Amino acid sequence: MRWLFPGQEVQVDSRCLDCGEAIRLRMKDDEILEVTPETTVGYMTSPFSRSRVGSAAFN
Repeated sequence: MRWLFPGQEVQVDSRCLDCGEAIRLRMKDDEILEVTPETTVGYMTSPFSRSRVGSAAFN
């Protein structure tokens, strides 16, 4: 999302799909300002991964 708001602070508030715990991410350009809770893990699907069959890092 950083490329959509150059130079601006962006805050995303969401909930964990597993337990419902609140999640907050604040960022500005290339800098992550806050991730709450600290144990938050992100996942993003990408069409690129489909072309990397056999590579555990991308599958």
